Amino acid sequence: MKQKYNQIIEKYSNKKKSIFLTFLFITFIISASLFYNDIFNYSLLMNGIPALIIILGEMFPPDFTNINTWYKPCLDSITMSISSTFLALIIALPLSFIAARNLSKFFLITSIVRLYFSIFRAIPDLVMGIIIVAAVGFGSISGTLAIAIHSVGMLGKFISESIERSDEQITNIIIANGASKIQVLRFGILPQIYQELVDLVMYRWEYNFRQSTIMGIVGAGGIGFELIMSLRLMNYQEVFAILLIIFVLITAVDSLSYIIRNSFK
Repeated sequence: MKQKYNQIIEKYSNKKKSIFLTFLFITFIISASLFYNDIFNYSLLMNGIPALIIILGEMFPPDFTNINTWYKPCLDSITMSISSTFLALIIALPLSFIAARNLSKFFLITSIVRLYFSIFRAIPDLVMGIIIVAAVGFGSISGTLAIAIHSVGMLGKFISESIERSDEQITNIIIANGASKIQVLRFGILPQIYQELVDLVMYRWEYNFRQSTIMGIVGAGGIGFELIMSLRLMNYQEVFAILLIIFVLITAVDSLSYIIRNSFK
């Protein structure tokens, strides 16, 4: 009895040491990263404050003179986010079932799908936007495709991991009752990941809208084009006006996303 007690104590002590060493390692990595990026270079930060104050002063008051020309770019950004999220979902969802290790029996195919997800995630939206603009041309279609491709990688990763976390006992009971593979997915897997799937899609829509507002920087449509043009002309009052509009739109999208998520609970 005493030997078993000592084993438990030793195991608990080793676990505490492991957690402590992991904490020290993470702290070291974070501290090294902060120093490497000159976050503690106070002289550099203090020298930049006067210039920042001057720029902020030049932003007031916001100039809404050209607001009539911003309606279409705003609409482009909104529709780009909706279209890209929908396209990403209908591609990522079926691929996620293949990428989930607990469902697929074909390791090679699963690995290939997960590799594609990683590739799509690795390429930044703006870089993808530049590539697609060069291939397809300027306009919101380039922004939509660029955001959708990146979103496929992100949604595919999170949905497949959500499937892997599903309770296998539930699916085994359904299989034992003679259910087909489609029925197992329909009644065993989807009900378990349903709420998380809605949350993921809504959060991704919010992110995609933020990305759509800057896709205009590379000529891929959206309000970002107007923003970058104002920045190039150093028209900071107009820049501030566009930023206010973007803020209002993002707040509206976030609020709508919250309402939609709650409606599915």
